[in-house]
Amino acid sequence: MDKLFFGFLLIFVNFNLNLNGHTLNIFPDWAGYCLIYAGLNDLTEEGEHFPLAKPWCLGMAVYTGVLWLLEIFMGDTKLGIIGWVLGLAATLVSFYVSYLVIQGIADIERNRGVSLGQDGLMKVWKLYVICALAAQALVILAPLALICLIVAFVAAVIFLIRFNSTRRAYNLIAGA
Repeated sequence: MDKLFFGFLLIFVNFNLNLNGHTLNIFPDWAGYCLIYAGLNDLTEEGEHFPLAKPWCLGMAVYTGVLWLLEIFMGDTKLGIIGWVLGLAATLVSFYVSYLVIQGIADIERNRGVSLGQDGLMKVWKLYVICALAAQALVILAPLALICLIVAFVAAVIFLIRFNSTRRAYNLIAGA
């Protein structure tokens, strides 16, 4: 569960280094997806949803890794509408991976008869998804998109805080 938490942390938190028009994400998403993939491997026996997320997570690691390398070697690459479509598709896959992880946590709760806070995670995840999608849809209306982005940011922080609580509760019952 630790690997899942730190993977989500890397995906949600971005620190960029800007040099001569090049931007480098110091905490790249591909590393977060690699951590999540490793965490899914550790939890495969805990629930049926964890293995379902693995191929999607691996695909996201490759996709975000390619983007990261392009940023390093080519700088800011503008792909226009293709970039927007690819970004939307990646966002949807990312949502699906996190949804499967949350469902995997529900599997653990059901199988072990414990509460790990899955309900709270799902509620804040839904808020995050709605606001993130609304921000992309409302990109033409900048003030509304900004409000959605701010709410999505707050939801992402709350998600990480709740996931950390879930991680700690799981570590107590798993003896980690």
